Amino acid sequence: MKLKIVIFFIFLNCFNNYAQFKFYGKINSNFENAVAYLSLINDCNKKDLFLTENILQEVKINSNSEFIFEGDFLDYENRIYKIHIDNCHDNIGDYKHLLNHCDDSKEIIFIANNNDTISFPLNDLSQIFCNIEQSSIQNSAILKIEELQENILTDLEHTKNDIQRQNIFNSYFKKIKQFSKKFNDPLVELYAYHLYANENSLSRDFYLKDLKKSNYYNDLLYRLKNKYSNTIYYNRYKNTLIKDQYPLLKSSKTTYKYLIYILSFLLLLSVLYNIYQNKIKDHKPISIIDYKKTLTKQEQKVFELMLNNSNKEIADKLFISLSTVKTHINNIYSKLSINSRKEIELYFKN
Repeated sequence: MKLKIVIFFIFLNCFNNYAQFKFYGKINSNFENAVAYLSLINDCNKKDLFLTENILQEVKINSNSEFIFEGDFLDYENRIYKIHIDNCHDNIGDYKHLLNHCDDSKEIIFIANNNDTISFPLNDLSQIFCNIEQSSIQNSAILKIEELQENILTDLEHTKNDIQRQNIFNSYFKKIKQFSKKFNDPLVELYAYHLYANENSLSRDFYLKDLKKSNYYNDLLYRLKNKYSNTIYYNRYKNTLIKDQYPLLKSSKTTYKYLIYILSFLLLLSVLYNIYQNKIKDHKPISIIDYKKTLTKQEQKVFELMLNNSNKEIADKLFISLSTVKTHINNIYSKLSINSRKEIELYFKN
């Protein structure tokens, strides 16, 4: 019995270890007393800000000069995370941290999920967050995109005129977008999208021109919906495209709006037509039928009494049942083609 319990706990421990994430790395002497924070980035436009409400875990640097984040509470789908190491002991909610203006800090952004194990070792110069040893190619995608971005933009130092700068910005836009596709994850492409499409990007004008003619952005929206439909990434991207007046979304929205207008107009026409028909019906001249030639003797008596008497009074005066009166009235309406007692007045005006 004891052996079974031991085996069970060994199995359970192995399962838990498999299901957990682990992000760890080494720090240099500049950050020996630092605190490390693991945060979720749900808005790529705010990736450079240190937002305290997005902090998922906080750890201190251990005696081996390491930080270790681990647990079983992350999403099992890829998300964008940031590790921020802060060596100052001020309030992390002050404006310097919120605006990422603290000189005593370092950070790295990466893509991961609850099953990933990722190491952030020091490089040959003992610098932190320059390398990633990952369990999947997507983990290091953002770091590689940032490296590509730096390599492209270094050419700006040697430019001599606006034409050269515009060529670099255009090259940056094309290369970043194309490079992000290689990782086969729409979340990687979304991150790259925010680099060249945000309002402060030097390549935004090229993006806006491309937006008017390219189906790429709609394709990315479709792939995000299929893989990350229940995340804030998809909704933010869609809203950004609408704000930037992406023609495919704009035309779809416009078509829908016009359809609503047409249906509303048709409904209004239907209401007006019914009102018009009722008015015609109310003013339609009633053809007077000679009731004495059309009705039976008993029906004639009932008809003549209908002008000033209720059904019960007619029944009492003719010594017949109320149901018989109703039967006579139904026959009278049918034979004379009338619909109400008000029309009976026309027969006795003279």
